[in-house]
Amino acid sequence: MMRTEIRSKYSRKKNVEELFIRAAKQEEDGKLRSAFRLYLAAAKAGDTSCQLNVGNFYDAGTGVRRNRSAALYWYKRAYRRGVSCAASNIGVMWRNEKKPKRALEWFEKAVRSGDEEANLEIAKHYVWNEPNTAKAIHHLEKVCQSNCVTEAGKEEATKLLKQLSRRGGGRYG
Repeated sequence: MMRTEIRSKYSRKKNVEELFIRAAKQEEDGKLRSAFRLYLAAAKAGDTSCQLNVGNFYDAGTGVRRNRSAALYWYKRAYRRGVSCAASNIGVMWRNEKKPKRALEWFEKAVRSGDEEANLEIAKHYVWNEPNTAKAIHHLEKVCQSNCVTEAGKEEATKLLKQLSRRGGGRYG
């Protein structure tokens, strides 16, 4: 690789980082339309965090008209580039659209790609949609044992484990 190519890649990366910082500041200041435009520019340049953010903006209709297909496009683009939580976001979209099987597929993809907290969503599926207490407990235990989940996720998994064990007389009650 030639020096000019290295400099060019470095300057593009620096420019994308600057776009992200400016977008985050705009979002923090409540200037959501401006934040969206900056995130979109960085997403188009290949920044995976911005691709996820653009998906979130389209999904929620933040700073832009809600657009389900655009949200899916950006979530899938981020997922293909290694952002596991993008698969969880797609799973949530399918779950909200009352398509539990499709949601489950995406939550499983999220887990396979490293999003251990998606086990909580899989467990919920086995509690509410396809009752299977053993599978639900298995996934809840994974959440509780993980060091890579949020405190809120761990608390919710623990609470659900206790509820399931009260029903079945298990060890968590």
